[in-house]
Amino acid sequence: MTVKKISLLVLFSLCSVIWSDDCFAFEITEPTSGSVFHPGDKVTVRAVAAQNENPVAYFIFTSQMPFSAFGVLPPYELTFTIPLEFTGSDKIVASAKFSDGNIVETEVQMQVVLPANITLQGIKIDPDDFILLKKLPPDSDPNDVRIAETDYISVSGLYSDGVKRWIASSADGTTYTSSDETIVTVDSEGKVTAQGLGEAKITVKNGNYSATVDVIVKPYE
Repeated sequence: MTVKKISLLVLFSLCSVIWSDDCFAFEITEPTSGSVFHPGDKVTVRAVAAQNENPVAYFIFTSQMPFSAFGVLPPYELTFTIPLEFTGSDKIVASAKFSDGNIVETEVQMQVVLPANITLQGIKIDPDDFILLKKLPPDSDPNDVRIAETDYISVSGLYSDGVKRWIASSADGTTYTSSDETIVTVDSEGKVTAQGLGEAKITVKNGNYSATVDVIVKPYE
């Protein structure tokens, strides 16, 4: 989240935190929650206030994609084009502040999926040679353990439209398997954790494609 968003979020805190009986309605009318889009689609977010009530300021933003709009006059809108490399879910949030100090916040969920004619052509993992972890003594500082004993595998997919997309999440259909969980384990999001000394392989799969990376666990020196 950008500094601009953080500063504006201080102004537009959740209505539930400061809710009062006369808190005015402000809601997103477009798109509706659960709407499905494709990468490259143009999206216009529209919000409306209760009749005869105009906010003194409003803020609309997406929580995952880097788009926002801030203003004081209607129409209360944000228009953006979904990046070609983006897929998954995002949350659109709209906040309004009224003259009596009341703040209302509303949100909708949107989904971005690939069209059926865009298919995965291969995957690439990073690092692609080896991962080196260090096994610390049991009484080590937790922060030192986190740094020395864990790492993450980044996975990108090359698609038939020529766009490379990040697909490390299990929500993208990527799976991870360790050849020896007594040495290293890996969770559904690609987090690798040292369990014992030695070497093992992590296999990453998505669709018909797979890749492997060696993991070496050495004692901490």
